[in-house]
Amino acid sequence: MSEKINILVVDDEKSVCDLVSNILSEEPFSVETASNPEQAIKFLKSQSANMVITDLRLGKESGLEVIKRGMELQPDIVAILMTGQPTIENAVTVLKLGAYDYLVKPFSEEVLKATVYSGLQKQKLFRENINLKEQLALYKISTAMGSTSDMNQILDMILTTAIREFEADTASILLLDEKSGKLILKASRGIPDYNLTKSLWNLEDKLSTMVINDAQPKIFNQKNLENTDKKINSLISHPLLAKGKVIGVLNLIRSEKLNPFSSGQLQTMGILASKASNILENNKLYEELENTYFSVITTLANAIEARDFYTGGHTERVSRWALTLAKKLNWPDTKIKEVRMGSILHDIGKIGIPDHILNKPAALTKSEFEIMKTHPEIGVRILQGIAFLLPALPYVLYHHERYDGKGYPKNLSGEKIPTAGRLMAIVDTFDAITSDRPYRKNLGYDHAVQEIKDNIGKQFDPEMGKAFLAAWQAGEIEKSPSAFEKTQRIFAGKSEISVESTFLK
Repeated sequence: MSEKINILVVDDEKSVCDLVSNILSEEPFSVETASNPEQAIKFLKSQSANMVITDLRLGKESGLEVIKRGMELQPDIVAILMTGQPTIENAVTVLKLGAYDYLVKPFSEEVLKATVYSGLQKQKLFRENINLKEQLALYKISTAMGSTSDMNQILDMILTTAIREFEADTASILLLDEKSGKLILKASRGIPDYNLTKSLWNLEDKLSTMVINDAQPKIFNQKNLENTDKKINSLISHPLLAKGKVIGVLNLIRSEKLNPFSSGQLQTMGILASKASNILENNKLYEELENTYFSVITTLANAIEARDFYTGGHTERVSRWALTLAKKLNWPDTKIKEVRMGSILHDIGKIGIPDHILNKPAALTKSEFEIMKTHPEIGVRILQGIAFLLPALPYVLYHHERYDGKGYPKNLSGEKIPTAGRLMAIVDTFDAITSDRPYRKNLGYDHAVQEIKDNIGKQFDPEMGKAFLAAWQAGEIEKSPSAFEKTQRIFAGKSEISVESTFLK
């Protein structure tokens, strides 16, 4: 047994403590002694023990209290009772408390050693069984974590799993900020009232920094947590490593009501920390790649808009309003990402529309309009071969469909129109009304809002139309042009003043 084995011997007779201690000290054990329940319980609160051997009678007190409290503080501890009065009643009481066995005084050295080794073997098997169950649970959850790229979901899975599997009160993840080198709290779960105090966060920051500097996991129990909130019984902090570099820490806290963390749990936690580190690092790389893609497609969309001065800023405005409406409708984060992509690319098909139609300073003829109506399908043909952009296709293809079926290109109606198309129809129309066109000035926001109201159930999805109006009423639909639009207009030769006056008429 290579792991250090701690045994606590409790007897009010010093000669008995010395005898047992001397016999067991010849073995690979570390033996501590106590003469009363108070000393024993104090020891068990502050240190992990594999076994407690206690006398039944401890002066006016009982060794049964030591066994009872010991089992509460450290559930996998092996308890053995010593007694000079072996009765059936005492034996039944001890076994009901969860004790492993009892020794009848006087006992031989061989009997003592045999009982101790037998009890420790039972504990070893018990711990291996617990570890196997923990590792199986962590394997299942780590597989689930790898199925999503949403950072909030990943953090929630990690922390919820940690609290459940390690029976912690609190779990938190702190990640290193690459620029400042400081730890930033990214997420926490299961916080009881005391955990809201400033002292606790200062403690976590201090201990986490220590763990990061050493790049080694640590358990901090009461004796290590001097001058801290006594309600914290145990804290376990595990570094998160990616490519050999520390990127943060995973912390778990147990209150005074729970037992201290064990070294076995520290080892098992390494499985979760390792998997969490890999997923967090992969997610970071994915987000960097995703942002690069978005930069490219935004540049492409802007290049298309540059063909027509009057549509400058259209993509940015529509994208901003589409995201606002999607959030108002409580769409999930994964869907929000699709909205961002789809709204940026919704007019990508206009790249195939001739300039003389796109920039005509008058209303289009019937034949010209038929050509203009092909831009959604042109957009789909451009994007459909790019796997990463496939979620954008419904936004590109269906943004000119109408709820009453009079739209294009598929003449779909009602809920047969994908939600992406129904959402885009509202924000695209809103921008068309409030923007200047080659053949007319913008009609203003009041007119646009009234148009949405009048066409709910006709041109627009009722639920989405009402949600948009509610967002407008709440001031969530921004009217003023963004810095992006102003820059675009300035580069196009318009002054800042003319931008404001033209846009806000």
